[in-house]
Amino acid sequence: MTKPLGSRLVRWLLPLAAGGLFFVFLVVEIWLRLKSSEAGLINTVGQAFNTGPTREYVAGFGLGILLPFYAFMGLLLWILTLAWGAMWHRGWSKDWRALEGFGFTFSALLWTHLVLWWEVPATLWTLPGLRLLPFWLLFPLLGLLALAYPARWSWTRLGRRWLALPLLAGWVLLWSLVPQLPEWLPRWHSPVKGGQDKAEVLMIGLDGLRFDVGQEATQAWEGRSYEFAYTPIPATRLLWHILWGGDPLYYTVGHAPPAMEEYGANGVRIPLPLLEEAKGKGWKPRFYIDDGGTIGLAGRAEQFFDDTLMPARGWENFVNSNLSVNFPLYAAWENWARAFPTTNPWAPLDGGLREALRQGRGSKWVMFHSCLAHQPIYLHRKEMNQLPRWWTAIPRNLEPLVVLAQVNEKHLARWDRRGDPFKAYQIRMQSILKAWGPIWGGLAKDPAYKDSVRILFSDHGERFYHVADGVQLCGIHGYNLDPWETRVMLKVAGPRFSGAGPEIDHESTVSLLGVRDSIAGLLRQGTAITPRGIEKAYPQAPMRYHTLSTSDFTQEPAEYKQMNTKDLIKGSYIAPYGIWFTQYEKPAEERAKELTLGVAERGVLRITKPLKDGGAHLYEYLGFRLNAITAVDQKAYEAETQRLERMLRPIQIPNQLTRTTNPSP
Repeated sequence: MTKPLGSRLVRWLLPLAAGGLFFVFLVVEIWLRLKSSEAGLINTVGQAFNTGPTREYVAGFGLGILLPFYAFMGLLLWILTLAWGAMWHRGWSKDWRALEGFGFTFSALLWTHLVLWWEVPATLWTLPGLRLLPFWLLFPLLGLLALAYPARWSWTRLGRRWLALPLLAGWVLLWSLVPQLPEWLPRWHSPVKGGQDKAEVLMIGLDGLRFDVGQEATQAWEGRSYEFAYTPIPATRLLWHILWGGDPLYYTVGHAPPAMEEYGANGVRIPLPLLEEAKGKGWKPRFYIDDGGTIGLAGRAEQFFDDTLMPARGWENFVNSNLSVNFPLYAAWENWARAFPTTNPWAPLDGGLREALRQGRGSKWVMFHSCLAHQPIYLHRKEMNQLPRWWTAIPRNLEPLVVLAQVNEKHLARWDRRGDPFKAYQIRMQSILKAWGPIWGGLAKDPAYKDSVRILFSDHGERFYHVADGVQLCGIHGYNLDPWETRVMLKVAGPRFSGAGPEIDHESTVSLLGVRDSIAGLLRQGTAITPRGIEKAYPQAPMRYHTLSTSDFTQEPAEYKQMNTKDLIKGSYIAPYGIWFTQYEKPAEERAKELTLGVAERGVLRITKPLKDGGAHLYEYLGFRLNAITAVDQKAYEAETQRLERMLRPIQIPNQLTRTTNPSP
């Protein structure tokens, strides 16, 4: 007898409902995580939900993309389940019951997520309740929960019970293929701009790479490393704008979100002359980034670039990349379907760099910035193998402490050295550079890039505050001027930097401003980028910053003129279309009178921090050791301010370079 249409429809609706219910389960998980978050990035993301554009985006993203995705995946998993089961149970394809469709679909979704959690075990500390169980118990428990219903069904419904095991094994295999498939499918590539030009300059930035970790991991790479390289400001967006020719006296005053005037408010337009000149001269400058919220180019990219790609626009990517840990199956497919590879915990470590090089072919100036090491770091299973007996750890104890207020007897009592955030940082940076190594090595043979000057650098370092014996907080940057944040990785390969050539002074003091000036010389005068041009441009490396209070991480010795993170967040706004900005209470000219100043010469770093009541403290670091803190008067601080203003000069073109239109080794 044929079942009525309504009955058949209800049957097929329940697998869809199972996918929707699983999505609701993941949303509740996020809500519990946000509610219990004490501090840190996820707490900041939670505060962003108070803004209208973010709420509208999250609602549209959740209901318009995530919910349909999980409903579709639930239906797909049920079709696979039904097809395999019908081969073992004759007639089941016609007489299956609605509750069977629901139960199998929910089980399949749980199994697919278990496969992804097994790939990145550290993500399990985001699961309320389950995070309290050790890994050796948690994985078998989740596996039993996922397979309980299918196993019971197989045992009771099959006439020959010995067939239950191969039937169940087939389901497990099919379900496991679904989250793995994006890794095997050809990526959904974005169309390329193309062109016939060969690259003159290739810049590869890795966010937060400390020079000591980076040099150790790239020791065997082609090119020259510089031990004493410094950034003029430990803030990603601001540094890139300076490298693009932006005025250092302006861009060493701001913070992460763009200031309102950068969008042309009140008729003010902040120029980026190197990009504009490069675009005008047909260099086709192209910039790619795997986390668009870091740079804040939404609404302005076409003005400066021939091409720029990111996974999503501006702050939208910032929200996606931090919440995708809660949607593993979507995250796995997101890496395949996005316009540009992203940074979620399941992203391939070499995906963004490979795509940037593919998209950059035909441009003379190709740039890529990666945020794969943003905190917190979720270690992959292969990375977890570097932790002793990781399977005995409790996921909760791998969650890094973010602020000093979290450090209490309860947290210290359960502190597990395997959860040391600096160790996780080292492991992740080494993994990224290991994945990038063959790509870097192949550039010398790539027709599009072999004659270019290839620059691997970091925008800033990363600091991990010690708060107790052996206990460190989560890594931070963009707060202060210190050797951990300002000393950066710099390796240069290509003409004059590889193989036999002029002697290079590895111990020179190098400022990233010298890299900027050398690129300007190549662009404006056709002069080659040489080691001498980079090394001798700044005998002392200048830096300055409107620092943020570090009282959340350590006890400061005095009250300084600096910003508070809460005030910065309070003054930041989120607009539609991925645009975000800060409206400061004071103009840049006034804020420039409250800046922390720094000058580095080889391993010696001197930082001058202005006091609230006048005068300043002079910090002197030898390497990574604080040697002394001495008081200086207001007159000395003002004199240092003027000296730094002279050092942070507009673009200078090294005059010792040889004019050439086709640099050769």
